Amino acid sequence: MTSLFGVLNHSSNGLRLIQGQLGLVAENVARAEDPNRSRHSLEQTVDNQGNATIAQYKRQVDVALRVQLEQTVSEEAGAATLSTYMRRATDLLGTTGGTPPLTNALDKFQAAWKELAATPESTVAQGQIIVHGEDLSREIRRLNEGIGEIEKQLDTDISNSVDSLNQALSSIDQLNADIMSTRGAGDPTMNLEDRRDALVREVASMMSIRTVERTDGKLSIFTTSGVSLLDAAPVKFTYQSGQLRSTASDRDLTGLVRDGKLGAMLELRADGSTQDPPQAASTLPGAEILRKLRSQVQAVSEAFLGATKPGEPTSFADAYNGAGPVADGELPNRFFIGTGAGTIELNPGLLSGDLTIKTSAAQGVTTAMEATGRSINADGLRASGVSYGSMVSTMIGQWSANSKVATEQATIATDFKNELDGRYKNNTGVNMDEEIAMLQVLQRNYSAAARVMQTVNNMLDAIEGIVR
Repeated sequence: MTSLFGVLNHSSNGLRLIQGQLGLVAENVARAEDPNRSRHSLEQTVDNQGNATIAQYKRQVDVALRVQLEQTVSEEAGAATLSTYMRRATDLLGTTGGTPPLTNALDKFQAAWKELAATPESTVAQGQIIVHGEDLSREIRRLNEGIGEIEKQLDTDISNSVDSLNQALSSIDQLNADIMSTRGAGDPTMNLEDRRDALVREVASMMSIRTVERTDGKLSIFTTSGVSLLDAAPVKFTYQSGQLRSTASDRDLTGLVRDGKLGAMLELRADGSTQDPPQAASTLPGAEILRKLRSQVQAVSEAFLGATKPGEPTSFADAYNGAGPVADGELPNRFFIGTGAGTIELNPGLLSGDLTIKTSAAQGVTTAMEATGRSINADGLRASGVSYGSMVSTMIGQWSANSKVATEQATIATDFKNELDGRYKNNTGVNMDEEIAMLQVLQRNYSAAARVMQTVNNMLDAIEGIVR
């Protein structure tokens, strides 16, 4: 009699376990398309004597692969961000749609001077020089303004990313508390842990991190350089004037965040020339791009506005200013005016028609523009033995090449991340074939356990009848 009750109790426990497993399988199947869902299971543990003990809820998680995926997510986000902004720089320069506007304007400007040198009496050539000279100065100003627009967009993206980072850390902290309290009540925490893993990957996309899971279920997060992001409480970050700071210590963390989307943007936005003492521009193609691009466009404008450099061919400005004689009504000097890329423009006297181009300057200016032997010395670009045309083409060519490399690296990083993500989901996520097979097994086990219980009940009824 005692043995029958033992069998009945064992079968009853088995049925409850199977019912729980069936519920989890059904939930696994229902959420199989959720990319953040891990496979959940309910397992009966057995002691040394073979007796069943308390069932335990588990998640199928490959911790080592998860850590590798988080690092890869960081690398891919950084590479994609760099590629995006490098493409914006090359789009500004116009390298993706035929001849870049700056190159086109310069070529036409130079051709107009050559035509005037050949036909000094041509009013058409004079008019073309004014038209294309204005186009050239306008294009340089447009580039300078475009750099400012990229900077504004970069600051906006950094601020939005910092807000997202703060929100993710706060949500992870709340999930930590929920997991601890739920465990304390003896309830399963798998869904909470899945949500937390997804948020951790979001943080990893912002910067490279490492995580530590405490014995109580709480998860602590640190940067790879050891800065705490979430331990006793989540750190809150602020971004202002190019600096990333932590409210916990009011430290400037800009230089400590290198990887991920946020790290890439901070590196793109960096400008060592504003430090005390000023720092030389980074040799990395994807670092300080605003500083480099602004410096290079400024150098091009100064090549037209500035005096002749020692040991180099006569500059455009000196070639025009030094030519003579000056006829009545001709502009004697200062063909272009302004102090740099943001202010360069054609002399207003030419635009208004009050003055005409100094004809005697045509040959000297043509020679100056065609002459090689010049140099450009700007942040991120050093070149010598160049003409005005090759100075511009060298600058634009370098940006185009760097952008192509950044795009290729981003593609490689994305492919690797997708491959690793696929492996992680195969090891961790819900597999429909496995779940259907498990469902069939559980249904058979349920039927078998139910038959055992029915048989035991029949036997007990028979025994009860005999006793009566």
